[in-house]
Amino acid sequence: MTLSTCNANPGCSNRIRRAGLALTMLALSATTAGAQEVHERAEDSHEHADDHDHGLHFAHPIFTESASPDTKIRLDYARTWEEDANENEVEFEAEYAFHRSFSIELVVPYVSLNPDAAPSESNLGNVEVALKFANFAFEDSGVLLGYGVEFGLPTGDDEQGIGSDHLWEIEPFLNLGVKQGDWEIQAFSVFGIPTNQDEGEEIETEFKYDLSTLYHVSDRVQALLELNGEVGLSGDEAGEGVVSLAPGLKVAPLADRSLFLGVGVSLPLGEQEVDATLRVSAFYHF
Repeated sequence: MTLSTCNANPGCSNRIRRAGLALTMLALSATTAGAQEVHERAEDSHEHADDHDHGLHFAHPIFTESASPDTKIRLDYARTWEEDANENEVEFEAEYAFHRSFSIELVVPYVSLNPDAAPSESNLGNVEVALKFANFAFEDSGVLLGYGVEFGLPTGDDEQGIGSDHLWEIEPFLNLGVKQGDWEIQAFSVFGIPTNQDEGEEIETEFKYDLSTLYHVSDRVQALLELNGEVGLSGDEAGEGVVSLAPGLKVAPLADRSLFLGVGVSLPLGEQEVDATLRVSAFYHF
């Protein structure tokens, strides 16, 4: 079924929601099965699939960023069903950790829009460059504090409605990671500040927040449940926001666990323009 057909068919979004609920049940079932396993390794030397550095390290969620710096490449495909248009996105991400406390990240998205009443449009989205810092002062307690800033570059196209060709985004953020045994909780708060507006263009700032709960079912299986939201702070969308819940699952197909494959479905809470987003990810750690 094509995207435009799906958008015109009211039952399609219901099937996407049912798929998300099925994925939720799969993740919960995997979590329950994993809790019954006998873990023979000692807790103080407990190593998981994404732990390629010594000390406290966090696995990567699917819709939420990881709190700890890492060296990796990542490739995502996302399909979003919206009220009057559908979107496909292929996103390449590369991150390099110069030290376990600092990394630089580059994200390059390519977006294809498929409106119901207009021809399809494709273009490079806004390229993002992020500086991520981590504080390990509370490492012995399984707590990581982080902060940083992300820059959105004007590599999009305003006429096509894909990113922007003149706005620069500055997004300072704070994050927190808590790791206890097989459980990981990661939280992010981000302020989005656009700059370089055209004359008469309104400034629209926003606040984003993300929460991820991840359970290591085994060394090669991770179950996730993520909450992602954003709200406008100024401009036409001030006070308006969206919140989504996203179950997901990650699996390592190789014995060395350097490669992880993940899938997640983001479902809005309440009536929103977006019906659902399906994201498939591949993570390779060095």
